[in-house]
Formats: sequence, structure tokens, C-alpha cells
Amino acid sequence: MAGSRPSGTPPFMLTSRRIIAVARLVFVFAATGLGVLMLGPFQGLEQVFGLNDKAAHALAFYGLTVFLFLIAPKRRRDDLVLFVIAAALAAEGLQFFTGRSVSMGDFMAGAAGALGAWLPGFVEQVRHAARRHPDLTLAQAARLNRRRRGRVSAPKAAAAERIRRA
Repeated sequence: MAGSRPSGTPPFMLTSRRIIAVARLVFVFAATGLGVLMLGPFQGLEQVFGLNDKAAHALAFYGLTVFLFLIAPKRRRDDLVLFVIAAALAAEGLQFFTGRSVSMGDFMAGAAGALGAWLPGFVEQVRHAARRHPDLTLAQAARLNRRRRGRVSAPKAAAAERIRRA
């Protein structure tokens, strides 16, 4: 595998590829552990750590969301957070079949944890759009930014006007 690393890079240097590989391994174990804890006969275990049930759900789904953002850099954060919210709903649904209590509050806490991980990225997206294209919608600004990455861009005013018309 020595041929795949750039020349001059030490063999044990931390690269984003290696960090993501380790994070994927950690994610698999963490997600499996959380699944066992949420579906197994461990109701009330979070109190050992000084947490109530809602706080435990929020922290668990916050952590899952952050790890998904790390291990899936080519996926949209919006899609990943929707996946985590769907997983929170599925976890509550599966608890019905395991004899544990099903709680809409637990689902809401899990969704809040996922949204808590997503919100800083959304705020940064709004800040970026406000700096570059304050009069465009977020969708228009994103479309303009995608177009600029693929080719040499036209002057800002002309490109922004084309987006407004689209």
C-alpha cells in the first residue's frame, strides 16, 4: 500500500482517509451498542451515568449524527440527519416488539439530538450565503456555488441574475 500514499508522507501520519476509516469502525461498534442498549432489557441504565431517559436519547442521537457527518463526507448533511431521525423513530417502533415502553418524548429527544448536530452547519450555510449572495434564496445560492465549481464562472452579477431568473 506504500504506492498509494504521496511521496514524503510518513507511513503512520494521520490523514483524513485514515481518520474516517477508524471513525467508521468506531461507528459500527457504537451503533451496535446503542441498538442493544435501546432494545435490550437495560431500561433505566442511563441513570447510572446521571442522565434521564430524554437526555440519554438526545446525546446518543447527537453522537450518531456527528459520526455520520464524519464517516460520510460525500453525503449531504440534510439527508444524513433525516436518516438519523428516521432511525430514532424506528428505534421507538422496535421497542414495542421488545416489551419496552414506546415514547414519543424519547423520539423527540433523539430528533432534537440529531438536529442539534445539524444546526451549526445550517447556520454556517446561511452565513456563507449572506456574505456571497445576500439577495438569493439558499437554494439559488447553492445552485450558483455548484455551477461555479464545475467551470470558470461568469462575473458575480451576471451569474446571480441567471440564477434569479431560473
